[in-house]
Amino acid sequence: TSKPVKGEEALGLGLVDAVVSSHELVNAARQWALDILARRKPWVATLYKTDKIEPLGEARQILNFARAQTRKRAPNLKHPLVCIDVIEEGIVNGPKPALYKEVEAFQGLLKSDTSKSLIHIFFAQRGTSKVPGITDRGLVPRKVKKVAILGGGLMGSGIATALLLSNYTVILKEVNEKFLEAGIGRVKANLGSRVKKGQMTREKFEKTMSLLRGVLDFESFRDVDLVIEAVIENVSLKQQIFADLEKYCPPHCILASNTSTIDLNLIGKRTKSQDRIIGAHFFSPAHIMPLLEIVRTEHTSPQIIVDLLD
Repeated sequence: TSKPVKGEEALGLGLVDAVVSSHELVNAARQWALDILARRKPWVATLYKTDKIEPLGEARQILNFARAQTRKRAPNLKHPLVCIDVIEEGIVNGPKPALYKEVEAFQGLLKSDTSKSLIHIFFAQRGTSKVPGITDRGLVPRKVKKVAILGGGLMGSGIATALLLSNYTVILKEVNEKFLEAGIGRVKANLGSRVKKGQMTREKFEKTMSLLRGVLDFESFRDVDLVIEAVIENVSLKQQIFADLEKYCPPHCILASNTSTIDLNLIGKRTKSQDRIIGAHFFSPAHIMPLLEIVRTEHTSPQIIVDLLD
């Protein structure tokens, strides 16, 4: 799966010999070498370790199961199957033939369309953080600690979930108690599905939910750093909301809209804060889709763009 494995987990899997803090690293490694020399520790070349490998028949069954799973999950990808073939070579014929096979297979995969596409995505994702004439001005992004979201519907609750998962304090505003309860319920359900899938502990769920607060008025907006409006696509409603936000939010606060169809210049028409109005267009479901469209108006200040990018 190409999943990164962190230190402690790697130790548990037998992939590393020990985990030590960085300032003890050289001394620990030196002691380890001296212990091997004095035969206090066995000298086992990692390449020839077989203690974690099942008997051949069982290993082949596991690999065939992995192939079936891979074809189901990624029917159009060749490289995960090639990885499995290389692992099998190592189990059947030993480490050296497997290393030769790996080099050969890698050279072939490197020229594939999949490889070119993945490399393109890698650089394209990093390219999104560079905006000519904006990010090259040396502006330092201001920290966003508290975020308010207007509207607890499918989009608003998804955006709230995404922010909670990134440890932001979130205020969710709705027009009445019934809608507010439903919005908080959606956030709970989003996080609850992570608990069910084993991606989040119950303790982490409680801690994450404690970052969320539901409100019915603008009073608690006085110290927020960012507001994201996610109400229905209605021009006059949005204009009224942004006029209210200007009254209640602090002057540094970013005023963002999740609109996908309405001109942002039109939304901010009744305000004097057009330099801090910006589009933050999430894609549904907001807490799963790793895409955010940032839309600047003719008046959005470079500082606001840098803040939201960050």
